[in-house]
Amino acid sequence: MRTILRNLAGLTLLGLLAACGTQPQAPNTLTQADAQALSEAAQGDLQLTGAMLGDASTGALSTQSSVDSLDANAQTWGLPRRINLILRAVGVLYLPAMGSGNCSLSTTPSPLVDADDDGVPANATTTYDCSYTGPGGTSYSLNGAISLQDTNDNQPYSGYSVTFDNFRSRVSSDNRSVERTLNGSYSIDKQDATLFKITKNYTHAVTKTVFNNTYTGSLVFDVSKTYAPDNDGNSNPWDAGTFTVDKANPGSATWTRNNNTRNLIWYTDPTLHWNRAACQNPLGRLMNFDSGAMEYVYTNPAGEKSTLRIEFSGCGQYSVTLNGQSLQ
Repeated sequence: MRTILRNLAGLTLLGLLAACGTQPQAPNTLTQADAQALSEAAQGDLQLTGAMLGDASTGALSTQSSVDSLDANAQTWGLPRRINLILRAVGVLYLPAMGSGNCSLSTTPSPLVDADDDGVPANATTTYDCSYTGPGGTSYSLNGAISLQDTNDNQPYSGYSVTFDNFRSRVSSDNRSVERTLNGSYSIDKQDATLFKITKNYTHAVTKTVFNNTYTGSLVFDVSKTYAPDNDGNSNPWDAGTFTVDKANPGSATWTRNNNTRNLIWYTDPTLHWNRAACQNPLGRLMNFDSGAMEYVYTNPAGEKSTLRIEFSGCGQYSVTLNGQSLQ
């Protein structure tokens, strides 16, 4: 009898533990907070894509001098023009003048070699150790390094690669802050007259705080996708074109938030259309897409899917949804 009572007590305790939820549970589908953090990192990747294809010509950048100091002061620091666009993509709209306190920037080699004058040197590495305040009380900090390598320095639009070595930027103002950390490489290479191959092997981590709400997420990209310039006779293939990541052969991304790691797939559906020529918005984080969508899909062990969708409906106009429900 005592043995039976002990067994019954044990079963009762197990039942209580199960009722209290202490047994291991299968990972849930994405919450709204999860999706918001994932969205910040995914949008950061789109902004970097805009910087990779942005207009790095001298004339295009000089038009910004009346709006902010980034391009004018970047030139005094000796930064390559393509770096200006990458800094814009991570939210940096101001650089102090060369020689300012609390800011150390360097570029090697010096002088730079850019035979085709496309804003991408044959080889260059820029290093950052800065903490400063810009107009309106906006605070900036920059650390780490960015390297550029032109595929063919005698041929514009032949392609190039950018490599991030623990590059970190932080921008904060009015109870808001965004910190981005990038590591790894992103390259665009010309395949032929009608196609470019884009390869991503990098990590993009984002921490965004708005008042008391903080979203933190980290995406590790591993994908090859294509960019096909519009066949309109334009001499600049990066003015407009179509990005494709086939749903049947999607890219992979490892996403980490709050010590939880999830494996995602992502693809374009429909294909994403880049239109820099018609959607000039240089101070708007270079999101110059006018149609198409990116989808990030997480499937938990129970087979339940969560789909984050970033869809463009016009020049720089986009919506973000989780399983069809708006996040904005």
